[in-house]
Amino acid sequence: MAKAKEKNKKRRKIAWGIVGGILAALLIVAAVLGIRAGIHMRSPDEPLGSYVFDGGETQFDMDLFPYLEVDKDADELKIMQIADPQIKFGSFTRDTKTMDLLDRAIKREQPDICVVTGDLTLSVFTYDAFRYFCNFMEERQQYWTFVFGNHDSQFDCSKYTICQILADYKYCLFDPGPSDIHGTGNFLVNIFKGNKADNNLIYSLVCLDSGMYPEADNVALTDWVYDWIRQDQMDWYVWAVDGLKSVNPTVQSSMFFHIPVKEFANMYYLNEQAHGNQIPDSVKEQLPDVTVSDVKGVVRESDKTPDEYVWGDDGYTVGIFYQGNAEGVTDHPDVFAYIKDSDCTKALFCGHDHVNNLKGYYDGIYLGYGLCCGYHTYPFFNNPLILKDKVLYNAKLWTDENGNQMEKGVTVIEVSLAESDYGALTVNDRMNSYYK
Repeated sequence: MAKAKEKNKKRRKIAWGIVGGILAALLIVAAVLGIRAGIHMRSPDEPLGSYVFDGGETQFDMDLFPYLEVDKDADELKIMQIADPQIKFGSFTRDTKTMDLLDRAIKREQPDICVVTGDLTLSVFTYDAFRYFCNFMEERQQYWTFVFGNHDSQFDCSKYTICQILADYKYCLFDPGPSDIHGTGNFLVNIFKGNKADNNLIYSLVCLDSGMYPEADNVALTDWVYDWIRQDQMDWYVWAVDGLKSVNPTVQSSMFFHIPVKEFANMYYLNEQAHGNQIPDSVKEQLPDVTVSDVKGVVRESDKTPDEYVWGDDGYTVGIFYQGNAEGVTDHPDVFAYIKDSDCTKALFCGHDHVNNLKGYYDGIYLGYGLCCGYHTYPFFNNPLILKDKVLYNAKLWTDENGNQMEKGVTVIEVSLAESDYGALTVNDRMNSYYK
């Protein structure tokens, strides 16, 4: 009996020792994460930016913006859109599959520039994930640029720290933009034929920060509502476009930001209607009288019912989670109207909705979702210990036009620089299997 009691006592001590060890490890991890967050989440007291916009009073100057030089005889600009990599940890994770895809795509396409349209990371190790990606691009001597998504500065890093990281890399063409307007990273990447000194501006990429989540007490992450581009950003855009035209009156541009605008939903419904498909009467009554053409791709983001949208009473319940669909939004400028009026920006590209790849012309402007490249993103859940190569939920939704499971990939945007068809676009999604 005494020996049995002694054995039980030893077992309890071992069990408590294991529990204590686990708790100690968790406390250490929490402490490390807390220290890291304290370091990486810091921000300066002064507003973040590289210059002051001052409501347009600041003199437009090409030296305010990063730039790219292409061959003086180039007849095409090739842009690779990298949408929603959502890097988590880097090596030894599913991120390696994402980076393998990007490695093969960059080698095959040899783009002039890559544009990451937000959500480069979704991680408690944001700092390391950004360094991981930046080093990857630097090793390949690949020029690239970046706009903030709704997850990039959500956990481990402030936008200030991310801007500091990006500034360390030669091949990253990024700028924090003006310090006195909403968002961080409102800037141009100007493309020159030959040397910039020759002032032969041929094209421009307009990069905007579409924000994260509305700052309101009655809005939760699960409400599926998102932030929006603000009026002062559009004021800056008008100033920037006028400045570009002062250098080259016929210059064209494409715009890149993370969260789509409502016109993507309009285009979807107008195309459905044009093909004789039924759409909700509440939507039909609100659709503008505009022309859509060359529409391709699918919207597979959601099968949510109308009552799952907190503020979705306008009938737009298709899975396009556009900007500013929140109660009480009063300062939501008509971004698309500004684009139309600019007579400069001819295309708009976004990410955010991982399993939408809808593309086409809407009222003469090209609207395009980038094909999601991240293997750590929903809806696919691939873990050899749990559900290997299984779709996380609603498997029937995540299919392409032919009923096949959608693949990860990139979007390749080719812009003609030739005088005969300047600005003509060729846009194609390139699936992972395309590069094998």
